[in-house]
Amino acid sequence: MSGAGSLLCTRAAVLLRREGPAGLAKGVLRYIRVQGRRVAHAGDFYVYRYPIPCVDPEENRPRVDNLDVRVIDSLHDIVLLAGTGYEDPRMRVPPMEKRLAAGAVAVCGFVNRRLVYVGWVAMSEPAKRSFDRLPYDVAFDSGEAATGGAWTAPEYRGVGLYRYMFGRELALLRHRGRTVCCNAIGVRNRPSQRGQACYGAQVCARGRLLHILGRRRWTETPMSGPCPSLSGEPGGDT
Repeated sequence: MSGAGSLLCTRAAVLLRREGPAGLAKGVLRYIRVQGRRVAHAGDFYVYRYPIPCVDPEENRPRVDNLDVRVIDSLHDIVLLAGTGYEDPRMRVPPMEKRLAAGAVAVCGFVNRRLVYVGWVAMSEPAKRSFDRLPYDVAFDSGEAATGGAWTAPEYRGVGLYRYMFGRELALLRHRGRTVCCNAIGVRNRPSQRGQACYGAQVCARGRLLHILGRRRWTETPMSGPCPSLSGEPGGDT
C-alpha cells in the first residue's frame, strides 16, 4: 500500500474510533467533496483585514473542562507533545508537517490531551499558501499576518471554542510583532464570521474563486465595514 493509502486508512481508523460509523461516513463524504473541488469549484468569500487588538488570552474562554492550549512551531514540538501523552495532531490534520515546514504555526486546543481544535497563523507568503491558497494580498513585510485553516472537533462545535481559540491566535500574532490580521471566510460560514466579530473584524473585499480543470480565476470587489452577513443578526457561540 502506498504512503498516501496508508495515511487514509489510519485516518479512517481514527475517525471510526472517535466518532463511530456516522463520523466515518461524514469523513468519507468530506474526502469526496475535496476531491471533486479539484475538478471544478466556485466559491464566494469575505476578505478581512483589520488591526490586531490587544486581547486578554483568557477572554471568551468557553466552559470546557481541562482545555489546554499549545502553540506548535515545528515537528519537534509535536514529538515532545506526543511523548507526554498528547494526541498526535498529524492523525487529525494530515498536511500538518508540510504546513510547519513552510513556516506556518499551529495553535492547538486539547481536552484531556485529546486534540479538539487546530488553527493556523502565517507570517510569510509560503506559510499562508500552505493552508490558504486564495490569492488575496497580505503585506507580510509591513507587519501583516494571515490566519485560517481552522478545524474544530464536531463534539466541540457550538460551545464558543473557535471564538476563544481565534483570540489566542490574535494574541500570539501581536506577541510576535504583527499588527494587522488578514484572512478570508466563506460568505455562508457565519460561525467563523461571528467568532471574529467580537474582535473588531472588518471586511475589505468580497472575493470569488472559479476553479475549473486546474485553471483558477480570482476577482475582488472592494468593501468596508463589519461583515455584512451578520447585519442585524444576534451574536452566537461558535
